[in-house]
Amino acid sequence: MMKPLRYLIVSMICSLAGVSAAHAEYANLDQTCVNDLKKFPGAWDDKLLQQACAKVIMDPQCVSVEGRPIYHYDKTASDTGAKRILVISLIHGDETHAGTVGRYWMERLESIAPRNTWRVVPVLNPDGVKYKTRTNANKIDVNRNFPTKDWDAGAIASWKKTTSENPRRFPGKEGGSEPETKCALHHIDDFKPDFIVSVHTPLKVLDFDGPKFSPPPKFDYLPWRSLGNYPGSLGRYMWMERSTPVLTMELKENLPPNLAPFDQLQDIIGTLVKLDAARKAANTSSATSSSKYLPLAFEVGK
Repeated sequence: MMKPLRYLIVSMICSLAGVSAAHAEYANLDQTCVNDLKKFPGAWDDKLLQQACAKVIMDPQCVSVEGRPIYHYDKTASDTGAKRILVISLIHGDETHAGTVGRYWMERLESIAPRNTWRVVPVLNPDGVKYKTRTNANKIDVNRNFPTKDWDAGAIASWKKTTSENPRRFPGKEGGSEPETKCALHHIDDFKPDFIVSVHTPLKVLDFDGPKFSPPPKFDYLPWRSLGNYPGSLGRYMWMERSTPVLTMELKENLPPNLAPFDQLQDIIGTLVKLDAARKAANTSSATSSSKYLPLAFEVGK
């Protein structure tokens, strides 16, 4: 019997990457998606999850260090003025509840007609998820590996100065070196997002690398607080260098009693996108600060 095309693609990628053939097991990507996402805490809707996972796509550029697929889900808005929102969860593999948000938003998008077009990457670091590590299988923090303009000059120096060489935050030896980073960069180039959401735990805040709105949209579940950004971080790569806002959602250690706050936040994101689009159209304020880079902040987690 002829193998499914997805199986052949993954097998070819694994072979070219020198990865064990054991990882060419993802013949049914939709079922792999269901199995992966059911491992995260919280309730799910079987029907909506099956529907969403039936639509996931794995691009050839998106394979982890150990050959696991990094798939994504798209939901296109019918509005011609729709903006593009990219959601990345589990860039850090040990931040388990981030996967709950990715799964929940995929399910919700299956049940609504969104005003914006969404792409959700529910598990960017599948090897880290398997081993319950912040880093990928190469022991590199993917959220310090984005090739920011100051990576060569600042990434290692910042790691040494602000983390005392904490191995959980090692940025690697070269910016953009990791397969998971390359996958995220591919989505940025391919999808061309107007807005990015990065889902993390456990700092209990909403950290917005973007234009300042006063007051920010009301969200009782988490306070708004700026954590800064760093050489090699997604926030610095996209906002400071490309003027694309990045909202970092830092969840609490425990999920809320129900997932209604995640509904509300998804709607708030739509409002932020609308506000940013209006700001750009009116050209009433600068997209970035007057300095080229924000001062280095002490590492707090994201």
